[in-house]
Amino acid sequence: MKTKSSSKNQRLIVSTEERLRRDLIIVNNPVLVEGLALAPVIAACVTLRNAMMLSVMIPILHIPTRFFGNLLIGSIPQRLRAPLYSIMACIFYIPGYMALFRLFGVNIANLGIYLPMLVVDSIILSRTDIPQREKIGASLTNGIVTSFGFAFAAITVGAVREILGLGRIWGIEIAKRAPIPIINTAAGGFMIVAILCAVLQYFISLIKRAKYRGAKESQLLSE
Repeated sequence: MKTKSSSKNQRLIVSTEERLRRDLIIVNNPVLVEGLALAPVIAACVTLRNAMMLSVMIPILHIPTRFFGNLLIGSIPQRLRAPLYSIMACIFYIPGYMALFRLFGVNIANLGIYLPMLVVDSIILSRTDIPQREKIGASLTNGIVTSFGFAFAAITVGAVREILGLGRIWGIEIAKRAPIPIINTAAGGFMIVAILCAVLQYFISLIKRAKYRGAKESQLLSE
Protein backbone atom coordinates (compact mmCIF):
# COMPACT_ATOMS: atom_id res chain seq x y z
CA MET A 1 0.00 0.00 0.00
CA LYS A 2 2.81 2.37 0.84
CA THR A 3 4.37 1.77 -2.56
CA LYS A 4 1.08 2.50 -4.35
CA SER A 5 0.51 5.59 -2.21
CA SER A 6 4.04 6.85 -2.83
CA SER A 7 3.66 6.25 -6.58
CA LYS A 8 0.36 8.12 -6.67
CA ASN A 9 1.82 11.01 -4.71
CA GLN A 10 4.74 11.17 -7.12
CA ARG A 11 2.34 11.29 -10.09
CA LEU A 12 0.42 14.14 -8.46
CA ILE A 13 3.62 16.13 -7.94
CA VAL A 14 4.79 15.46 -11.51
CA SER A 15 1.36 16.51 -12.82
CA THR A 16 1.54 19.72 -10.78
CA GLU A 17 5.03 20.47 -12.10
CA GLU A 18 3.86 19.85 -15.67
CA ARG A 19 0.93 22.26 -15.30
CA LEU A 20 3.24 24.90 -13.88
CA ARG A 21 5.74 24.35 -16.71
CA ARG A 22 3.02 24.86 -19.31
CA ASP A 23 1.84 28.14 -17.79
CA LEU A 24 3.39 30.67 -20.19
CA ILE A 25 1.25 33.60 -19.06
CA ILE A 26 2.12 33.90 -15.36
CA VAL A 27 4.56 31.26 -14.06
CA ASN A 28 6.79 31.28 -17.17
CA ASN A 29 5.90 34.68 -18.60
CA PRO A 30 8.13 35.26 -21.66
CA VAL A 31 8.95 38.86 -20.69
CA LEU A 32 8.82 39.13 -16.90
CA VAL A 33 10.24 35.67 -16.14
CA GLU A 34 12.14 34.47 -19.23
CA GLY A 35 13.51 37.93 -20.12
CA LEU A 36 12.44 37.82 -23.79
CA ALA A 37 11.40 40.90 -25.82
CA LEU A 38 12.65 43.32 -23.17
CA ALA A 39 13.81 45.96 -25.68
CA PRO A 40 10.38 46.77 -27.22
CA VAL A 41 8.67 46.54 -23.81
CA ILE A 42 11.09 48.95 -22.13
CA ALA A 43 11.60 51.33 -25.05
CA ALA A 44 8.20 51.35 -26.78
CA CYS A 45 5.62 50.45 -24.12
CA VAL A 46 5.35 53.97 -22.72
CA THR A 47 1.58 54.10 -23.29
CA LEU A 48 -1.25 51.60 -23.26
CA ARG A 49 -1.88 52.19 -26.99
CA ASN A 50 1.74 51.37 -27.86
CA ALA A 51 1.51 48.21 -25.77
CA MET A 52 -1.71 47.20 -27.54
CA MET A 53 -0.09 47.68 -30.94
CA LEU A 54 2.84 45.46 -30.01
CA SER A 55 0.44 42.91 -28.51
CA VAL A 56 -1.42 42.73 -31.83
CA MET A 57 1.74 42.41 -33.91
CA ILE A 58 3.48 39.73 -31.81
CA PRO A 59 0.93 36.92 -32.45
CA ILE A 60 0.81 37.80 -36.16
CA LEU A 61 4.57 37.23 -36.31
CA HIS A 62 5.13 34.62 -33.63
CA ILE A 63 2.36 32.06 -34.15
CA PRO A 64 2.84 31.29 -37.88
CA THR A 65 6.63 31.63 -37.64
CA ARG A 66 6.75 29.13 -34.79
CA PHE A 67 4.35 26.79 -36.58
CA PHE A 68 6.12 26.70 -39.96
CA GLY A 69 9.58 26.87 -38.39
CA ASN A 70 8.69 23.84 -36.29
CA LEU A 71 7.87 21.86 -39.44
CA LEU A 72 11.30 22.65 -40.91
CA ILE A 73 13.49 22.74 -37.80
CA GLY A 74 14.62 19.11 -38.07
CA SER A 75 15.98 19.53 -41.59
CA ILE A 76 17.67 22.94 -41.16
CA PRO A 77 21.25 23.26 -39.82
CA GLN A 78 21.58 25.08 -36.49
CA ARG A 79 23.40 28.07 -38.00
CA LEU A 80 20.57 28.69 -40.49
CA ARG A 81 17.62 28.47 -38.10
CA ALA A 82 17.73 32.07 -36.86
CA PRO A 83 17.90 33.53 -40.41
CA LEU A 84 15.07 31.21 -41.47
CA TYR A 85 12.83 32.34 -38.61
CA SER A 86 13.63 35.99 -39.31
CA ILE A 87 12.82 35.63 -43.02
CA MET A 88 9.49 33.97 -42.20
CA ALA A 89 8.73 36.72 -39.67
CA CYS A 90 9.50 39.32 -42.39
CA ILE A 91 6.93 37.67 -44.67
CA PHE A 92 4.23 37.87 -41.99
CA TYR A 93 5.31 41.39 -41.01
CA ILE A 94 3.78 42.86 -44.18
CA PRO A 95 0.15 41.78 -43.56
CA GLY A 96 0.71 42.49 -39.85
CA TYR A 97 1.73 46.07 -40.60
CA MET A 98 -1.32 46.54 -42.82
CA ALA A 99 -3.63 45.18 -40.09
CA LEU A 100 -1.99 47.41 -37.51
CA PHE A 101 -2.39 50.48 -39.74
CA ARG A 102 -6.07 49.65 -40.20
CA LEU A 103 -6.57 49.41 -36.44
CA PHE A 104 -4.37 52.25 -35.17
CA GLY A 105 -3.62 54.47 -38.18
CA VAL A 106 -0.58 56.77 -38.00
CA ASN A 107 -0.14 55.94 -34.30
CA ILE A 108 2.05 53.00 -35.35
CA ALA A 109 4.79 55.57 -36.02
CA ASN A 110 5.08 55.91 -32.22
CA LEU A 111 6.72 52.48 -32.09
CA GLY A 112 9.59 53.67 -34.29
CA ILE A 113 12.28 51.14 -35.12
CA TYR A 114 10.99 48.72 -32.48
CA LEU A 115 8.12 47.58 -34.69
CA PRO A 116 10.22 46.25 -37.63
CA MET A 117 12.84 45.01 -35.15
CA LEU A 118 10.31 42.48 -33.87
CA VAL A 119 11.22 40.17 -36.79
CA VAL A 120 14.60 39.55 -35.12
CA ASP A 121 13.39 39.81 -31.52
CA SER A 122 14.28 37.12 -29.01
CA ILE A 123 10.64 36.10 -28.57
CA ILE A 124 10.51 35.19 -32.29
CA LEU A 125 13.91 33.48 -32.35
CA SER A 126 13.71 31.68 -28.99
CA ARG A 127 12.70 28.37 -30.62
CA THR A 128 15.84 28.23 -32.77
CA ASP A 129 17.92 27.01 -29.80
CA ILE A 130 15.68 23.97 -29.25
CA PRO A 131 16.33 21.24 -31.86
CA GLN A 132 13.39 19.02 -30.83
CA ARG A 133 10.32 19.30 -33.00
CA GLU A 134 7.04 20.10 -31.24
CA LYS A 135 3.78 18.38 -32.05
CA ILE A 136 1.71 20.43 -34.50
CA GLY A 137 -0.99 21.15 -31.94
CA ALA A 138 1.57 22.03 -29.28
CA SER A 139 3.39 24.49 -31.57
CA LEU A 140 0.15 26.37 -32.23
CA THR A 141 -0.95 26.27 -28.59
CA ASN A 142 2.43 27.39 -27.27
CA GLY A 143 2.60 30.16 -29.86
CA ILE A 144 -0.82 31.47 -28.85
CA VAL A 145 -0.16 31.23 -25.10
CA THR A 146 3.28 32.83 -25.42
CA SER A 147 1.67 35.71 -27.33
CA PHE A 148 -0.89 36.11 -24.53
CA GLY A 149 1.97 36.11 -22.02
CA PHE A 150 3.72 38.88 -23.95
CA ALA A 151 0.47 40.87 -24.16
CA PHE A 152 -0.06 40.54 -20.40
CA ALA A 153 3.41 41.94 -19.68
CA ALA A 154 3.36 44.66 -22.36
CA ILE A 155 -0.13 45.95 -21.50
CA THR A 156 0.65 45.99 -17.77
CA VAL A 157 3.90 47.90 -18.33
CA GLY A 158 2.31 50.30 -20.84
CA ALA A 159 -0.69 51.09 -18.62
CA VAL A 160 1.42 51.67 -15.50
CA ARG A 161 3.90 53.89 -17.33
CA GLU A 162 1.18 55.97 -19.00
CA ILE A 163 -0.60 56.55 -15.69
CA LEU A 164 2.53 57.34 -13.67
CA GLY A 165 4.61 58.96 -16.40
CA LEU A 166 1.97 60.98 -18.25
CA GLY A 167 -1.00 61.18 -15.89
CA ARG A 168 -3.40 59.66 -18.42
CA ILE A 169 -4.65 56.36 -19.78
CA TRP A 170 -5.40 55.65 -23.48
CA GLY A 171 -4.91 59.38 -24.06
CA ILE A 172 -7.57 60.37 -21.49
CA GLU A 173 -6.22 62.70 -18.81
CA ILE A 174 -6.74 61.42 -15.26
CA ALA A 175 -4.32 63.75 -13.46
CA LYS A 176 -3.28 67.34 -14.10
CA ARG A 177 0.35 66.48 -13.49
CA ALA A 178 2.26 63.29 -14.15
CA PRO A 179 2.98 61.65 -10.77
CA ILE A 180 6.43 60.28 -11.75
CA PRO A 181 7.60 61.68 -15.14
CA ILE A 182 10.86 59.71 -15.06
CA ILE A 183 8.85 56.50 -15.52
CA ASN A 184 8.57 57.26 -19.24
CA THR A 185 12.33 57.22 -19.73
CA ALA A 186 14.36 54.10 -20.48
CA ALA A 187 15.57 54.05 -16.86
CA GLY A 188 11.96 54.27 -15.69
CA GLY A 189 11.07 51.39 -17.98
CA PHE A 190 13.74 49.22 -16.36
CA MET A 191 12.46 50.19 -12.90
CA ILE A 192 8.84 49.30 -13.73
CA VAL A 193 9.83 45.98 -15.31
CA ALA A 194 12.05 45.15 -12.32
CA ILE A 195 9.25 45.93 -9.84
CA LEU A 196 6.73 43.90 -11.85
CA CYS A 197 9.20 41.00 -12.02
CA ALA A 198 9.58 41.06 -8.23
CA VAL A 199 5.80 41.23 -7.68
CA LEU A 200 5.19 38.44 -10.19
CA GLN A 201 7.82 36.20 -8.60
CA TYR A 202 6.08 36.66 -5.24
CA PHE A 203 2.72 35.61 -6.71
CA ILE A 204 4.34 32.71 -8.56
CA SER A 205 5.73 31.41 -5.26
CA LEU A 206 2.22 31.64 -3.77
CA ILE A 207 0.74 29.79 -6.78
CA LYS A 208 3.35 27.02 -6.54
CA ARG A 209 2.82 26.60 -2.81
CA ALA A 210 -0.96 26.43 -3.26
CA LYS A 211 -0.71 23.87 -6.07
CA TYR A 212 1.74 21.64 -4.20
CA ARG A 213 -0.39 21.90 -1.07
CA GLY A 214 -3.43 20.86 -3.14
CA ALA A 215 -1.50 17.86 -4.52
CA LYS A 216 -0.51 16.74 -1.01
CA GLU A 217 -4.06 17.17 0.32
CA SER A 218 -5.40 15.08 -2.57
CA GLN A 219 -2.87 12.39 -1.76
CA LEU A 220 -3.85 12.40 1.95
CA LEU A 221 -7.56 12.16 1.10
CA SER A 222 -6.90 9.24 -1.23
CA GLU A 223 -5.20 7.39 1.62
